[in-house]
Amino acid sequence: MWFGLLLLSSTSILHGVEPKEGQLSRLLDLSLDLKGVVQLVQKPSFDPASFRKFVLLDGSIAGITVVERNPANFTAELELVQGEWIGTEDVKLYRAFVYAQGPSFASILSTTIKSNDYVLVVGSIEEIYTDDAGVRYPVILALSIRKLH
Repeated sequence: MWFGLLLLSSTSILHGVEPKEGQLSRLLDLSLDLKGVVQLVQKPSFDPASFRKFVLLDGSIAGITVVERNPANFTAELELVQGEWIGTEDVKLYRAFVYAQGPSFASILSTTIKSNDYVLVVGSIEEIYTDDAGVRYPVILALSIRKLH
């Protein structure tokens, strides 16, 4: 019974509300996936400070490193990966480092999301990490993380 009321009330809240043209695209770049973000940051001319949109990425969590355990200042680094088959024998790996900060992430990363989980991340490209071989990786500051399955 209450579900029906909730459903009716939630649809009435949205009734008649139409997003203005370009409103979502000013905040969120839906043209980029993890592969696209990795390719973007590999360009020497790319500057994260000039890219002021959120990105929506999906991938598997290859690893989680908790940097600060105190829930008030909780910080964790997640290695987000996605692979693409090249022919029948090779796999190209795309990788980003996602930082999750704050009390809300302390809870979900200790109870819900684990290594090898497939997740959806909304975040911003904040920095570029360059490894010893000169390969550039995106550093994403997470706004939200959700386990997909």
